[in-house]
Amino acid sequence: MKIVGIGDSLIPENYIKEGFKNFEEQGVKVETIQWRLESYKELQNINLMVETGGSEAYEPPKYIFDAVKDADIIITQFCPITKKLIDYCDNLKAVGVLRGGYENINFQYADEKGIIVFNTPGRNANAVADFTVGLLISECRNISKSHLNLKDGKWVRDYTNADSVPDLADKIVGIIGFGEIGRKVAKRLAGFDMKIVSYDPFFRGKVLDVEMVTLEKLMRISDFVTLHARLTKDTEGLINKDLLSLMKPTAYLINSARSGLIDEKALYDALKNKKIIGAALDVFDEEPPSKEYPLLTLENITVTPHLAGGTKDAFTNSPKLLAAEMIKVLTGVKSRYVVNKDTYSENTNSCRKL
Repeated sequence: MKIVGIGDSLIPENYIKEGFKNFEEQGVKVETIQWRLESYKELQNINLMVETGGSEAYEPPKYIFDAVKDADIIITQFCPITKKLIDYCDNLKAVGVLRGGYENINFQYADEKGIIVFNTPGRNANAVADFTVGLLISECRNISKSHLNLKDGKWVRDYTNADSVPDLADKIVGIIGFGEIGRKVAKRLAGFDMKIVSYDPFFRGKVLDVEMVTLEKLMRISDFVTLHARLTKDTEGLINKDLLSLMKPTAYLINSARSGLIDEKALYDALKNKKIIGAALDVFDEEPPSKEYPLLTLENITVTPHLAGGTKDAFTNSPKLLAAEMIKVLTGVKSRYVVNKDTYSENTNSCRKL
């Protein structure tokens, strides 16, 4: 069996090689190749193409094809795995994606070919959860705004929320999406003595001190609303004009997930007309946004350039997390990282192909 890992500027090939040592210890050959791009900006542009146009929007260069031709397993973070590349591989049985999303994989075609697809849910959950708390506090306490003013030589103490700057204790935070990241956000904000409610139609189970509520109720009662849902056809534009109108005028909206979850025009109108008091965003419909981007012209908003998941620990640990789950199939143990579970034998607890 042979694994080929495709490194990029965020998770270079040596991270993959190190992370998949457990496979080498089982006698599996592990090779890696670096996806050579001119800059991080080029990687961002390709990733945006894939997120908006699907996995077939970009074809990897020939040297990638040649490197993976005889691979049984391909490991990738952002490099697309297209129909053409899948067909080029003679032995391909599985693809492992080093992040939660797998938009860069032609999943439908891989599944049709009986190729198992693994993702790495929650690989940057700590990073995003930490950042979300930072966004929340920065916006309601005007940390980034006052920093910018002081750097500009201005001593400003009154901001648009001057009459209602809150303590966090006893405030209600509504968490939309209660997966790995949402649960970690809840744990962190509970440490500030906040009351936690959540909306997630797919969550099963109970969590101490977290009340599961309808989306409408969450929007009505929350002092802070933070988004951690996956972007799908069903969740695109989830936070629309009607839901924003349910929020308290003193409430804040935080988004460190995907911009597509929010109707940006509706959010702009709500902030511009002071229907809600503020927002903090790490993601935008257009990245990078121009200086004239409507949301960036507002005073009652904190913005950051898609930084939430980008820590060294998240990138270093991703291959280790994925490898620990993927190796389970060699011993017939179920892996929760399998995306196309029908290709994974439920009866024998083993993968049909590996």
